[in-house]
Amino acid sequence: MSEKLGMYYAEEFGMKVGIVRPYNCYGPRDHLDPEMSHVIPALIKRVFDGEDPIKVWGSGKQTRAFLYVNDLAEGMIQAIEKYPVPDPVNLGTDEEISIKELIKKILDISGINAKIEFDLSKPDGSPRRNSDNSKAEEKLGFQAKTNIDQGLKETIEWYRNYQ
Repeated sequence: MSEKLGMYYAEEFGMKVGIVRPYNCYGPRDHLDPEMSHVIPALIKRVFDGEDPIKVWGSGKQTRAFLYVNDLAEGMIQAIEKYPVPDPVNLGTDEEISIKELIKKILDISGINAKIEFDLSKPDGSPRRNSDNSKAEEKLGFQAKTNIDQGLKETIEWYRNYQ
């Protein structure tokens, strides 16, 4: 809906519009409601709430690529500065990680020793979720700078300090 609105404003008023489609964003100040949050904040909250074993939906084999919030902000700025046209651009990263690897990293970075239990009665969801970032690279020169380890460290540090 907002993409269409941006397209209409560009057409009707000549407004410069940059349209981005962010993929699997995470970082400090993320939404932590266990019923509504994304996978990274949900897992971090479970770890720090002392859940043991930590129950993870599905097999853990499904992969995702996660975009750190600072990289999203940079990509949004680049979109409006370098490609202010009503043509959507995916913002993501090519660094895929399985959910199993993700929860292990969260536990390791947190320094918390808990068991992991994969609930096979729950769905895996899509086996693989990643974005095609080629247009962002071509039009914006965009590449995410923050790898998953650094992004998780910063997110977990924020959680420790502010929750």
